[in-house]
Amino acid sequence: MTIPAAGGGRPGVPAPNSSLPFIAATCATGCAAAAMAVTTHSRLTFHHIWLSGAVWAAAAGIGFAVAWGLFRSLGFQLRALTPRGGLVAVAVAAAVVWGVNSVASHIFLSAWARYDTELGGPGQCLDGTPYGKDRASVITWAREGDDRMEIWPGGPAPKDTPKEYKYPTLKLKNAANGGTRPLAPADDTSRDLLRTYGCR
Repeated sequence: MTIPAAGGGRPGVPAPNSSLPFIAATCATGCAAAAMAVTTHSRLTFHHIWLSGAVWAAAAGIGFAVAWGLFRSLGFQLRALTPRGGLVAVAVAAAVVWGVNSVASHIFLSAWARYDTELGGPGQCLDGTPYGKDRASVITWAREGDDRMEIWPGGPAPKDTPKEYKYPTLKLKNAANGGTRPLAPADDTSRDLLRTYGCR
C-alpha cells in the first residue's frame, strides 16, 4: 500500500521537505553524543582521542544508516517535516543521550566514588575504622597513568588501640578514574589490613 504524502502531495512521491533526512540526522547526532558520553566517563577520550573520534564517527554512521532504513520502511520519506515532528525527534534523541550518560556515570566511577561504594563508605568493611570515608585523613592519587591510590588513616582511633601502634597506609591498585575493575590491595601490608577488617 502506498502512503500518501502529508499536505496533499501525490501518493508515492517524496515530499519536497521530507522528514526522513532530518530524522536520520537527528538519530546520528544522538548516537554520536551518546558515544561521547561513554568515552568521556570511561576516560577513553583523555587517553586515546583518535580512537574515541573513530567511535563517535562509527556511532553516528550506524545511527544514520539504521534510522534511514527503518523510517524509510515506515514511509517517512513521503511525510513532510513539521515543527511538531522535529521537536519530537529532538526530544527522543535527547532522552536517549541523557539515559546513556546516566548509565555510563554509574558504570565508570571515579576512584573516590569506587572507594566509597566498595570499601570505605556507609555499610562497607572499612566504615567506622580509621580508613573509613569520614575518618581518613588524606587520600592521594598518583599521576595520570598510574592506577594506585593511598588512604592515610585518621582519628579518633578505636579505644582498644595501643598508644604505640601506628596504622599503616592503605595502598590500593585499580584506582584509575573511570575504571571498572574492583579496587585491590597494592602490597602485602594492605592485603593483610583488608583481611583484618573482613574485607574481600
